[in-house]
Amino acid sequence: MNYEIRHTGTVEIETERLVLRPILLSDAQSLYELVSDKDILKYLAGLPEYTGVEMAVDYISTKLEKEYKNKDFYDWGVALKNENKMIGRISVYKKDDYRRMVDLVWQLNANYRNKGYISEGVKAVINHLFEIGFERIEAFADVENKASTKVMAKIGMQYEGTLRKYDCRRDNSLYDAEMWSIIKE
Repeated sequence: MNYEIRHTGTVEIETERLVLRPILLSDAQSLYELVSDKDILKYLAGLPEYTGVEMAVDYISTKLEKEYKNKDFYDWGVALKNENKMIGRISVYKKDDYRRMVDLVWQLNANYRNKGYISEGVKAVINHLFEIGFERIEAFADVENKASTKVMAKIGMQYEGTLRKYDCRRDNSLYDAEMWSIIKE
């Protein structure tokens, strides 16, 4: 059998309450709020320290706008339908077409947590990725990041185990990560 991923790039996806779409220059302030949130930063060691909204503008204009032209690039801004304000982000962190799998990451503005928004958005992204040919979606979280593991369980992912000293925190300490996945039925 010949399996092929039918890449679409970061297309707009609508849910009941959200619009998932490419991140725009007009989202720079919202992106800055996300990447300067200490609760988010402690779990995302790879992100640089943003010193101002100008860094978000630069990132969007020099990196994202270029990447969005690629059909195999997936990075959604999560916006409320009624406000069109970006409140979060859902991204494909790693992708393996041969194994038909991706690794997802997400962040959500603190003012919008515990309302089901990120679960709603991640479910929609998973459905889209299954539709285009991926068969396994993974997510990893620091064992201390209970909010992310709660989302993983809520959207139907299954816990697969804990990877010891899997990744590095901002302070360079290694942490154990829970691995979760969902497969296309």
